[in-house]
Amino acid sequence: MPSARYYREQAELLLTWALATTDPDFQMRLEARACELLALAELPQDQSFSDLTPLLDEFNSQQLRTSGDPAPVQQQQQQQQQQARPDDDKTEP
Repeated sequence: MPSARYYREQAELLLTWALATTDPDFQMRLEARACELLALAELPQDQSFSDLTPLLDEFNSQQLRTSGDPAPVQQQQQQQQQQARPDDDKTEP
C-alpha cells in the first residue's frame, strides 16, 4: 500500500500539471484527482483499520451467544415499546 508521502507527492505533481495546462476541463480533472489523492494521504496507514471483518465476526458471535436466552431481548423490546408510547395516564388540565 502506498504511503501518505507517496499520495502527497503524486497530488503535488498533478497540481503542477494542472497549472501548466490551458485546457480548463483537463485542469479540473487533474485538480479533482489531486484532491482524491490528498484525501487518501489523510487515511490511517495502519492495515488493521482497513479490515473490520474480524471485529464484525466477533460482534455477531457475541450476539448469537446472547440471543440464546430470549428473555433479555423481550425485556428490552418491552422497555422500548413503553418508552415509545405516550403516557395514557397523564391528561392535560
